[in-house]
Amino acid sequence: MEDRLETGSELHRLNEQVEDIGRGQSRHEGRLGDFEDELVGVRADVVRLGSEVSEVRQEIEGLEGTVSDTRQMLDTFIEQYGRDREVAKAQAELSRLTTQWHADFGQRKQTRALARGLVHTLTAHAVYRTVVSSAAVRACTEERMLLEPTYWLAPAAMAVAAKFRDEGERGESAQAHARMLDAAKADLFFSLTCSRFGDETQAAAWMDLYLQSLDPEELGQDFFVVLDAIASKELGDEALGYAQRAMAGWNRSILQFPGETHAIADVRGGEQWKTRLESLRRRMAKKQYSALRRASGDQWDGLRLGWELATVPDQTLAHLVHMFPDGPDGVDWPVKDGRYVDRALERLINQMEPDEAEMRAKMRRLEQVIAHDGDLEAVGQAHESPFSPDADPVTFMTLLDQAVFEPDEARLGPPARRMALRAIWSILVNAANRIVAESRLYLPQDITLSVADWSCTVSTDPELFPDPDPFLRGLAAHITRQTQVQSEAVVRRWPRVCGALAMGGVSGLLVVPFVDEAWRGFFTLLAFSMVVWVVWEICGVPLRRKQVREQGDRLRNDSVATLAKALAQGKDFFVEWHEAMEGLSDLTSWGGHPDSN
Repeated sequence: MEDRLETGSELHRLNEQVEDIGRGQSRHEGRLGDFEDELVGVRADVVRLGSEVSEVRQEIEGLEGTVSDTRQMLDTFIEQYGRDREVAKAQAELSRLTTQWHADFGQRKQTRALARGLVHTLTAHAVYRTVVSSAAVRACTEERMLLEPTYWLAPAAMAVAAKFRDEGERGESAQAHARMLDAAKADLFFSLTCSRFGDETQAAAWMDLYLQSLDPEELGQDFFVVLDAIASKELGDEALGYAQRAMAGWNRSILQFPGETHAIADVRGGEQWKTRLESLRRRMAKKQYSALRRASGDQWDGLRLGWELATVPDQTLAHLVHMFPDGPDGVDWPVKDGRYVDRALERLINQMEPDEAEMRAKMRRLEQVIAHDGDLEAVGQAHESPFSPDADPVTFMTLLDQAVFEPDEARLGPPARRMALRAIWSILVNAANRIVAESRLYLPQDITLSVADWSCTVSTDPELFPDPDPFLRGLAAHITRQTQVQSEAVVRRWPRVCGALAMGGVSGLLVVPFVDEAWRGFFTLLAFSMVVWVVWEICGVPLRRKQVREQGDRLRNDSVATLAKALAQGKDFFVEWHEAMEGLSDLTSWGGHPDSN
């Protein structure tokens, strides 16, 4: 009874606990519902926040693009500002230099115009016919002298005006003043002026002074034009003689050191021309004389070089005939129309002085800066001042070399180039003689040809060149004997036969019966191979001898053909060599004897 009561009370407590759990679950379910509602709200907030973040990102990207565009605009502005600043600076500097130019050199334009008018032959006729008064000429030149006391052309023009008035003393004073400022230009100006007025004696005297003032190691481009005028005899025969003597003196001063004999000087100084002539030699083709090349062996390099050197006279003569189709003296002297004198005089009058050219080059660069909108890099690539010297000065030897061998570089007329040729003709002939003498050193009395271990010696004199038949028969007999010896050396090699039989017997009788199947096939094949080898050694001797004879026959035929070709090429080779060396006389006779120039 008590047990049932206790069980009932326990069940009652359990029921109450279950009810409490139910009520608690109901409360929790309400809270979970509220929590779920809150989660829904949070989810909606997250979605809204994500869209806001996307909008912010888009705004940031737009801001970055704006910043990039702003930066690009700023860089462009800075670059343009820098260019504008360079343009402004260039304009200001150009304005300043232009003002300075007109202040310092503006008068030279009028001085040049006056000098250009004074040296014109029509001006002389006008003065002599009193169309223009000599007093007006004197007044103009004196005014130029007062305005340009440091410019050599002003007193030079005054000297020309004094000649119109027959004022000798005044003219000499003006000439002295011009020579004091720039002796070379003044002497050249007076020489060209006298030539234009027909006074060849005075033109030659002034030209002599001009030539004496030149440095043969630094000849400017003016001398090229002057040389054309002299060579064309536009300044007269006397001026031509002075020029020839001056060039001969330059030659001697360049080629000869103090204490040297003339012969030593010719040898030392002719190295430049020897090198030049050697560069004209005919190069032997790789496949030319191929059989002779193989047969001569180590001798070939010397033979080839000597043969090429021997071609120098012919090649030099061919080059000179091409460069001077009318010969070294020309068909006839050209008509003295004065064009070279006119060109030289115009060039001399228009030539800017160093300070003038330097300032004009600066102005030209500033103009380029303005033209390129301040782009200094583009200016650096495009800037080429037309007011700088035409080219760097050249040495006298370079001028002669260009005139004779590179006429496109020298830009001289045919008479001047022929004059340059005569100036170096004796040196060229000496250089050609030295090259031919060197070629003879490479030419032995005889050479040795080797083919298939057989050698023969042949003469290099075409007239003594031997008949090839005895050599061909000797080579054939040598190879036949050699083949016979090799054929007789093919015999049965009994030690090898015995060794092969022993190895085959041991493998077949003593090894094969006692090994497993994996090795039995190997030793059986080895025994069979030894038997075949023994049969070949005993029965194959005739066949091997036949092969040796066939190889010998092929070697004999090929070797005989090679030797025959080498001998034929050798004869042609040495005939060409000797004929090329004889071309030296043709070269010498084309230009005349050295002493005659």
